Amino acid sequence: MTSNELRERFLAFFKAKDHPVIPSDSLIPSGDPTVLFTSAGMNQFKDYFLGKRTDLKRAASCQKCLRTGDLEKVGKTPSHHSFFEMLGNFSFGDYFKREAITWGWEFLTGLLPEKKLWVSIYEEDDDAFALWRKIGLPESRIKRFGQADNFWPANAPTEGPNGPCGPCSEIYYDPDGKVQGSKSVEVWNLVFTQYDRQPDGTLKPLPKPNIDTGMGLERLAAVVQGVETDYETDLFQPIIDTVSRFARAKKVNLGNPTVMAAQRTVADHIRAIVFLVSEGLIPSNEKQGYVLRMLIRRTSMRMQEALDIGFYRNDLVSAALDLATSVEMAMGQSPYAPGLFAKHEVVRQVLSKEIMQFQGTVRTAVDRLGTLIARVRQANQTVIPGKEAFELYDTYGLPFELTQDLASERGLTVDRTGFDAARQQQQERSRAGSQFGGDVFIAPTLKLSDDVKPEFIGYQALQAEARVKGIWHNNQWIQQAKTGEEVGIVLDRSPFYGESGGQIGDQGLIESPKGAAEILDTKWVDELLVHRARVKQGTVSVNDPVRTTVDAERRLKVARSHTAAHVLHWALRTVLGPETVQAGSLVELERVRFDFSSLSGLHEEQQAKVEQLVNERARCADDVKTTTMGLEDAKHMGALALFGEKYGRQVRVVSIGDYSKELCGGTHLSHTGLMGSFRIVAESSIAAGTRRIEALVGEAAQARQHQEQRLLAEAARRLSRPPQELLGGLEELLSQLKRSEQQRKAVQAELATVEAKRLTAEAKQIQGVAFIAANVKQADREVLAVMADALRHSLKGDGVVVLAASEGGSKVSLVVAVTGALVKHLSAGELLKAVAPLVQGSGGGRPEFAQGGGKDPSKIPDVFKRAEEIVRQTLRT
Repeated sequence: MTSNELRERFLAFFKAKDHPVIPSDSLIPSGDPTVLFTSAGMNQFKDYFLGKRTDLKRAASCQKCLRTGDLEKVGKTPSHHSFFEMLGNFSFGDYFKREAITWGWEFLTGLLPEKKLWVSIYEEDDDAFALWRKIGLPESRIKRFGQADNFWPANAPTEGPNGPCGPCSEIYYDPDGKVQGSKSVEVWNLVFTQYDRQPDGTLKPLPKPNIDTGMGLERLAAVVQGVETDYETDLFQPIIDTVSRFARAKKVNLGNPTVMAAQRTVADHIRAIVFLVSEGLIPSNEKQGYVLRMLIRRTSMRMQEALDIGFYRNDLVSAALDLATSVEMAMGQSPYAPGLFAKHEVVRQVLSKEIMQFQGTVRTAVDRLGTLIARVRQANQTVIPGKEAFELYDTYGLPFELTQDLASERGLTVDRTGFDAARQQQQERSRAGSQFGGDVFIAPTLKLSDDVKPEFIGYQALQAEARVKGIWHNNQWIQQAKTGEEVGIVLDRSPFYGESGGQIGDQGLIESPKGAAEILDTKWVDELLVHRARVKQGTVSVNDPVRTTVDAERRLKVARSHTAAHVLHWALRTVLGPETVQAGSLVELERVRFDFSSLSGLHEEQQAKVEQLVNERARCADDVKTTTMGLEDAKHMGALALFGEKYGRQVRVVSIGDYSKELCGGTHLSHTGLMGSFRIVAESSIAAGTRRIEALVGEAAQARQHQEQRLLAEAARRLSRPPQELLGGLEELLSQLKRSEQQRKAVQAELATVEAKRLTAEAKQIQGVAFIAANVKQADREVLAVMADALRHSLKGDGVVVLAASEGGSKVSLVVAVTGALVKHLSAGELLKAVAPLVQGSGGGRPEFAQGGGKDPSKIPDVFKRAEEIVRQTLRT
């Protein structure tokens, strides 16, 4: 049975048991900053388990997952993976142990012989034991384990954490029919979330216990298909075949355990890479992007072992691209195939660019390592600090093993403990998610005693009658707010838009019979719409009837920006291609900050085209319409979903003309003609593969245009030219500046020649080699280079030139030149690397010429002294 048939069979089985089949969520958790990646099937159902959402009672899914905690085990064991699929069925206060156990056994025994299955239960879970016995499982095939193995979270009863927890039961398969045999494989984990652990350690029964099960598709496929490892299943075979083809061409020993582990690691990682990139992720140095970059770099290094491909060879990229294609082949019949095929070219572009960039950074890192080694040896030490070795890895991607090899060649070692500690700190920083905070919104458990579910009515009205349901002040609920106090007000219904989806919250006024409050901002906190308010007069009390009024002019300006952001998204995809997707936004008053994924910058012509397209749509006054529908229906009609955003089963689709459809809960114009003008004011890179556009809309865009026109007029006036001749005037001025610069350089060259003759005459002779060291006044690196070149030509035999200059008291320029046959024994680049650290600097270059810089001019004499010592030492040997 194929893996696709297993996936379909599982979902069909639970669909027949009245479980809605929920599509896999993104690998980047929707609206959940607490984790980097979706690591289990239950992630997308967190709100249901917490009781925040109640529109589902049960569900089944096959979830794409990514885990990076055991990367060192990947390839070395039969079933550890970074990317995998998790089959699961879930109950949110609906059914419990009896159904979970019965259905789990029914499904598995439809695939596998009963005599080869055994189960484990929590040692105190007599209910689970009785249920397994009731379905006919012999007592000898039921094993009781402690809380470390059969409780979720592990050891929760004794160690915590507090909160929902419960025992679990695991179903194992053993090909020999043994219980706890050496070949036994855990296939399915059934978690019975039935307790709420209290601060005092007691386990309080939950009023509505839940079911959370997880079964890895890869492991199930291995068991059903009768193979020893997941890598032999049809999920991996096309990838492994591609790896083997390359390896055989290189005559690699496929039976070598190290080679086999490397090949499996490559097969595993390339799956993760392809899926992450196909979901819109781009390599970067932060959070999820950092993990993707690390996976690509690990794959590149492992490919050397697996395929015997030199790291700097072009066929490293070719092999990676073929492997990426093999992932598409392996998943060709899966529900993910359309998305993978659609992103085929994007995946190839990302892989090619990242691997070639990695190859370049490793070269740079090797140069940096040379400087580091010189500094360590100069300090008479033999160990490279782990923190600095990690910086080479983190900044340049230089693997620890390569650092270790290069250091060993020079008689040094590397502090592995310090390296691991620095890496651990980086991983903790990478896991850090942003936390909500600020003023009255700091409320980790912001809940009202009453079951209040605020109704947002701001799509239909900007004014409404409402009632105060809660007032939050100084981290507690109060009954009344007085004049001058800043509080958070919760209403039963509100026309104020709460900040979300990148759109800022509304402002306005709340008036009660006894007072009035100015609304400064509006945000959603958990499930409550909180209005940050300052009481202007009188008092505002709980249960007061109030009249709410949104600042209509401000709402209109924000709506202009939000509609413009949608049109901008369409224009970018039109100009750059459909692989361009929104990566974030901030919608303010007539101002848009729009982040989007792109492997290259927006050229000037492209930027002008994007701006032109947006303004054309504004002049066409296209209708803007909103519709509420099911999430899957919206996706089928082509509506774009924001990457990483959280959506319910019912979504709001904003359509503009016949060209833009997006899932969006924001406020918009009725037609694009109300946008007015649109003006891009900045375009930049904010991370690898992510660009940012900042634009103005409406009156703000017109004001910027008028300002630019005034500036152009003033520039024309100062050049004494009509505005239409401004460009010609600027070109003439630039030509004059260029001629002046050429004259300055000519004078410098003449002075350098004169100074070179003086320095040559004063050169120190070291065993027949001329040594010149000089601190040149009022010079920069360019002047030093000219002077060094003049000295090289004036020296008749072998010579060494070391020139330095300080600029501004905190900047040092260094130039080193070596002449004649001496370059065979002494490299200018290596000499500079050895002395530059003395001025807190670095540098490098060719054997005959090198340049660099530093930060400490006071140490320039030390540079000359050390350089002379190295020259003398070289000539003695």
